[in-house]
Amino acid sequence: MSAGAGVLYDVVVIGAGPSGAYAAYLMARQGRRVLLCDKADFPREKTCGGGISQKTVDLLDFDISAVVERRLQGAWLTYRNRDTVVKDLGSRSGVAVLRSRFDSLIIERAREAGAAFRPSCSFDTARRQGDTLEVATSGGNFRTKYLIGADGVFSRVRSLFFGRDAVTYVPAVEAWIHVPGPVIDSYEDRVLFDFGGMPRGYGWIFPKRDHLNVGVFSPFGSSDINAALRRFIGLYRTLERYASIEFHGYAIPLKNPSGRFQDGNVWLVGDAAGFAESFYGEGIYFGLRSAVIAGKAMGESFDHSRDGSYTRLLREELVTDLRYSEINARMFFSFQKFGFYRMVRHRFVNRFFADLITGGAGHRECFYSTLATVPFWLASVNSLPRALREF
Repeated sequence: MSAGAGVLYDVVVIGAGPSGAYAAYLMARQGRRVLLCDKADFPREKTCGGGISQKTVDLLDFDISAVVERRLQGAWLTYRNRDTVVKDLGSRSGVAVLRSRFDSLIIERAREAGAAFRPSCSFDTARRQGDTLEVATSGGNFRTKYLIGADGVFSRVRSLFFGRDAVTYVPAVEAWIHVPGPVIDSYEDRVLFDFGGMPRGYGWIFPKRDHLNVGVFSPFGSSDINAALRRFIGLYRTLERYASIEFHGYAIPLKNPSGRFQDGNVWLVGDAAGFAESFYGEGIYFGLRSAVIAGKAMGESFDHSRDGSYTRLLREELVTDLRYSEINARMFFSFQKFGFYRMVRHRFVNRFFADLITGGAGHRECFYSTLATVPFWLASVNSLPRALREF
């Protein structure tokens, strides 16, 4: 690596997914000199359910309607395609997007804010030189005051500065199923959550413009998640009428056991930091929140990179909620049939889980609110089928 690495940036962001691109946008808005790099060329396909909760939309300070595939109205809640509950959420439900278009929109807003963007530019290594870093990429070497690792669950920035095992993850798998238009329309702009869709996890069906995104996830992981997806698809006859089907796998980072997100002037955001919640496996919301917190910390202490402000704000505003998401998920999916019939189907309880999507509550509030309503849903046990009363 050469000693003279050219222009000195305030911030170099590695990874142009939602968390990295939004961090670049927010920091460029502050007047920082920002470089955003990604190994991919854009627009690019990204494996993801593509269901964007309303609380996620609310985090963005610009309009995303140009990339919305569908505006969602609520959810179908079921257990192995039986005893379905319709949950109407209206305009607070969220939207369905394609990540190729959604990510590109955030990048474009970052560029408009003044950030430089280099696609097809992969991170190689970085080293400190006093209070700055020299960053080597396939697109050249750069000097920067801050390095933001936003390069995903298998982050190379994280491996270099925080170690290879800083984040634990589980697999998820999905299928893009192209079916006739009437089949898509039958979902009535609602997403489907099947809480028996796979052992100790759930299955989803998200309607898009020309296909259904169908997948499965468990916070406990799975030794054969591909088979679990095929079994889930087999529960729905309408999915058999497909013109084409594409399978995609990816990893969801559920935990950062070390609790390390900052090494002086090297910060991690999004999947690189392990910021996905355990109940739904949602990462975009927490990734964007970490970008917002990074922007806040940058604004407060740009000239004091080693004061730990980013870590402090994360612990105050984000990390606790992720811990409660793990508690909620492990309790619910350890007894998923019990959870569906006594909790999801109970009107005093399922609204708290809906609030996780709309932004009406966080995982901590959901946990304590559910405990507070225990008398209500236990009192209704006699209305359940005998087999479930004896659960």
